[in-house]
Amino acid sequence: MKAVAVAAVGVALALGTTACGAGQISQTANMEPAVNGNLANVGAMQLRNVQILYPSDKADEVFGSGGPFEVSFVISNIDPVNDDRLLAIAAPNGGSVTIVGDTTIPAGQALYAGKPIGLLEPEVVQATDEQKRITVRLNGAGDSVATGLTTPLEFRFEKSGTVTVNTPVDVGTYLTRQDEIRGVEAEGAAEH
Repeated sequence: MKAVAVAAVGVALALGTTACGAGQISQTANMEPAVNGNLANVGAMQLRNVQILYPSDKADEVFGSGGPFEVSFVISNIDPVNDDRLLAIAAPNGGSVTIVGDTTIPAGQALYAGKPIGLLEPEVVQATDEQKRITVRLNGAGDSVATGLTTPLEFRFEKSGTVTVNTPVDVGTYLTRQDEIRGVEAEGAAEH
């Protein structure tokens, strides 16, 4: 009887320790990439880091007139055989999006648009077929583009279909560091 009880406790202990993690979700299971833009998938197309770039000049005027804004993203074609093509990007509130460049996305390759802040690229590297870069501009968006909000942009592909991406405005330009003595501290430093 004692042996049966010890065996039962042993089995219960073994089952209890093996199931302690069952049903748990790891902390990293739902983590998103540390980029400013949004992402979406449609068919074989994976859209990553989709964002509207903060204007580098006359930002108040650009936001006030609803553009022109540069749109930045990376679209990867994960199909190993079939090419696809970005046909158009539709904007809300009667806005228009112009695309300059070849929008074909070969099988297993990517299409790049814009250059977000902080993107480091060596000056000697030239765009190859694997790193094709196009220019995408959003105009006439009215007040639908604002920092802290997202703007729905609809991406239409020849084979993969259509997907709407709620697109944020990026964080803006880097501020230059100012190492200047200011205020009261400046007066005290001048006396020394």
